[in-house]
Amino acid sequence: MSNNDHFVFFEAPKIEPPEFRLYYDDEGKVLFYTGEKPEGKYLVIDSSTFAQARPDLRVIDGNLSSVNPKAIISKLSPSIEGKSCTIQDVSIIVDDTYSGSITNWKLTVHEYR
Repeated sequence: MSNNDHFVFFEAPKIEPPEFRLYYDDEGKVLFYTGEKPEGKYLVIDSSTFAQARPDLRVIDGNLSSVNPKAIISKLSPSIEGKSCTIQDVSIIVDDTYSGSITNWKLTVHEYR
């Protein structure tokens, strides 16, 4: 080695593996899949589940569960919460300024396992 030789040491940056997340609502329904880190309830999932991006999965007690689409029944039910409609016709949605008789309806979903 001569005095003119120089050594350059290069340390490669640490590569972080991606974290795949499934975000869900309070009922366990899938909201979206992402590799970002927004606020909200989420599960860290594997790359295969992320690639499939199945909207029919549910989060039950912190675990993923698949739902048979034929076992899901949705219907409108009278409720204290929900959308205000005229009492005569559920398809006519009204606001707070409506002076007639109203009833509230909420979509309820029943999943059978």
